[in-house]
Amino acid sequence: MSSAPPRPAPPRAPRLARAVGPYRDVLAVRGVVVLELVGSLGRVPAFMAGIVCVLHVVQHLDRGYGAAGLVGAVATVGTAVSSPWRGWVVDRYGLRRALVPSIAAQAVCWSVAPFVPYAGLLVTAFVAGTLGPPVFTVVRQSLAVVVPAERRRTAFSLDAVLVEFSYMVGPAAGTAVALAWSTTAAMLVVGAAQCLAAIAMFVLDPPLRSEPVAPGEAGPPVRHGVWTTALLLAMACAFAADLVLSATDLAVVAQLREEGQVRWTGLVLAVWAAGSVVGGLVHGVLPRPVPPWLLVVLLGAATTPLALLHGPLALALGTFVAGLFCAPVISATVDLVAHGVHESVRGRAMGWHAAATTVGAALGAPLAGAVSDAAGTGTPFLVVGVAGVVAGAATAVVAARVHLRPRFP
Repeated sequence: MSSAPPRPAPPRAPRLARAVGPYRDVLAVRGVVVLELVGSLGRVPAFMAGIVCVLHVVQHLDRGYGAAGLVGAVATVGTAVSSPWRGWVVDRYGLRRALVPSIAAQAVCWSVAPFVPYAGLLVTAFVAGTLGPPVFTVVRQSLAVVVPAERRRTAFSLDAVLVEFSYMVGPAAGTAVALAWSTTAAMLVVGAAQCLAAIAMFVLDPPLRSEPVAPGEAGPPVRHGVWTTALLLAMACAFAADLVLSATDLAVVAQLREEGQVRWTGLVLAVWAAGSVVGGLVHGVLPRPVPPWLLVVLLGAATTPLALLHGPLALALGTFVAGLFCAPVISATVDLVAHGVHESVRGRAMGWHAAATTVGAALGAPLAGAVSDAAGTGTPFLVVGVAGVVAGAATAVVAARVHLRPRFP
C-alpha cells in the first residue's frame, strides 16, 4: 500500500503583499487619505513658488540670479522665524484660527507680488513666508494623532515619500506655467493654489489632539514643555540632513554645468528623488526603527563618493544611492519628535523641527556654492558628506550619553 503524498506547504504571502500591507493599513485609517490629499494640495504650490520667483526676477524684473536667490532667502528667513510661533498658535488657539491670517496673507501677497518692483517683492516674500500655511507640520501633527503608535513610522515614511512627489511636480509645474503664459500668471496661480490649500485645510480641520484620557494615563506631564532631549536631537539631525541635501542639489547642477552636461540636470535630480522614494518606502516597513543619527551618518557617507564621479550616468547612479537615505532621515526625525514630546506642545515641537530643516536647507546651497567656487565643483560633495558623518556621529554620542534610543512601537 503506497503512502499518501506529502501535503504541499501552505503558500507564503508574496513579498510585495507583505511590503504593501503596512501602507494599506495606514491608508485605511479614517481621514489619512483626505489629509494627505489636502497636504499635497498645499505642498505643490509651496515648491512651485521658488522657481516661479526666480524666473520672475530674472525675466520680468531683469535682474540677476543673485537677486533672485535673495528673494528666496528672505522668504526662507520668514518661514524659519515664524514656524515655532505658528506651532504655538496652533497648540493654543487651534488650527482654524491659525489659518485665517495665512489665507489673508497669501491672497494679498501673491496678488500684489507680480506688480511691485524688486524692493516690494522682497517685502511680500518675507510676509508670505512668515504667514505661509503650516501644511507640512499640521499634516505630521495630525498623523501622530490619528494613526496608531505602531503604524506611525509607516505613516511618516509615506508622508515623506509624498513630499518627494510634490517636490518633483511643483518646480516642473511652476516652470511650465511661467513659460506657457507668463511669470505674472504663474505667481497668481501659486497664490490661488496656496489659498485654496489653506481653505481646504480649514474646512478639513484635522484632529491635532487625541481624545481625553484618564488622569493616570495622561502620559508625560505638560510641565516638561517642548524642549526635550528627543526634540533637540531630532532638530540636530534634521538640520544636518537638510544641509547635506540642499548642498547636494546645488552641487549636482554645478558639476553637470562644469562638464557641459547641464541638459541632464533634470534627469539626474529625478533619479535622486526616485532613490529617496524607494528608501522611504523601505524604511516604512522595516521591523525596527533606524535611529535618525545613523541615517544622517549613512546619508553623509553615501554623499561623499559623489566627489569622485563624473558624467551624467555615474552621477545619477551615485545620487540614487545617496537618495535612499533622504526620505528615511526626515521621517525618522519627525517620528522622534512625535514620540518625544507631549501632544499638548507637539505643534510647537513640529514648528521648531520645521525651523531646523529650513535653516539647514537655507545654509546648504550657499555653502556648496562657496566651496565649489573656491575648490572645484566636486568638492562640495566631499565637504558636506564628511560634515554629515561627523554631525550624525556626534548626535549618536549625545544620544548614547543620555540613553536615548528610538524604541517606538
